[in-house]
Amino acid sequence: MTIKDPDVFRIVEKIGDHFLNNVSNRFIRKALVVLELQQAEWDRLENLTNKSEYYLQQGFQFDELYEMVLAAAHFIHEARGKLMPNIKGMLALGSTDQERVLRDMAAQNFPVNLAILSDLINELYLKVTALDRAAHEKKRPVYERITELKDLGRLLVNP
Repeated sequence: MTIKDPDVFRIVEKIGDHFLNNVSNRFIRKALVVLELQQAEWDRLENLTNKSEYYLQQGFQFDELYEMVLAAAHFIHEARGKLMPNIKGMLALGSTDQERVLRDMAAQNFPVNLAILSDLINELYLKVTALDRAAHEKKRPVYERITELKDLGRLLVNP
């Protein structure tokens, strides 16, 4: 079943804007290499955060949206555990004095920006599960068939 709900597209757009401007901006992007995510998860995160005309035209499938949500949750979990404790030091390497203020702001705001991303991912998940339940009144919803989603709350909140 294809999801073409305008609220889903709005949330996905907010996630993409926030991710690219605040979480994976030019100052923080170089520090993201320390995160231990599988290539498939990086690809799903990119699909979620890049404004793809394909998804606007074709819509999303429940299972692929859930996979994107899980990839984002794994990213958030890894970033909280591996980046947040050392972000300022990681970003200090190789920067010029002219960029110091912006770099320091990016490092200082990273925990808040990661929390906002976590909230947006949770908002998307709640919206999609509501659509999933409505679309599968007589069958088991897709999210109940993906056992890894049971850990979503822990991944979004705990380091």
